[in-house]
Amino acid sequence: MAVKAEAEILFKASHRYARISARKARLVMDLIRGQNAENALVRLEYCERRASPMIRKVLESAIANAAQMSGVESANLVVNEAYADEGPTMKRWRPRSMGRAYPRLKRSCHLSVALAAVEGDAGVAKIGTEETITEEAVTEEVVAEEAAVEEMAVDEVAADEDGAEENSADEAGEDEAVVEDSAAAEEVAGEEADGGEDDASAEEEPAEEDAEAGADEESNGAEDDSEEDAVAGEDDGES
Repeated sequence: MAVKAEAEILFKASHRYARISARKARLVMDLIRGQNAENALVRLEYCERRASPMIRKVLESAIANAAQMSGVESANLVVNEAYADEGPTMKRWRPRSMGRAYPRLKRSCHLSVALAAVEGDAGVAKIGTEETITEEAVTEEVVAEEAAVEEMAVDEVAADEDGAEENSADEAGEDEAVVEDSAAAEEVAGEEADGGEDDASAEEEPAEEDAEAGADEESNGAEDDSEEDAVAGEDDGES
């Protein structure tokens, strides 16, 4: 994190002709640029790149120069400049099969670090405050992102539950429609059955009436025959 402080005195140190490429060294220089000197030492100690020990030695040399020249402590020093310039490149050859030779480029660079003195404890307090604010802001952003992700998950769950309820409601409506259709079919069947019974009873009533009429006619005919027989018997007796 860059520190915006006006540098009055710069304490410099350099390592010339370092046997590493400038591109690889710049990756480590970017880690310590703008940092407090002590924090930069800690970062370089736990950095696993090959340029870290070289740059750490340069930084320690610059801190020692500051202590020797003006008695400034490392807590009041900030890495104001940190850069790696390209140095000379040695060209070599690597033997390969069938008499071939492949070129090899052994690059070098010049490592430079410049420290700036910050005004007493105010500068250190300012640096700590800026770092704390930055960490709190990062923490708040992370918490906000997690909350947003949780809200999205809750919304998805609620949407799934709503869809399940709608499906269950649709299924319940379909079941009710099926029940209503079955009830209507049963009612129609009952009406048809009642109509058939009425028709049968209507057919049975004329048959019963015809049977009764036939019985009455037979009884009347029998009575007429008996009367005729009686009249004929009387006529025979008189004769």
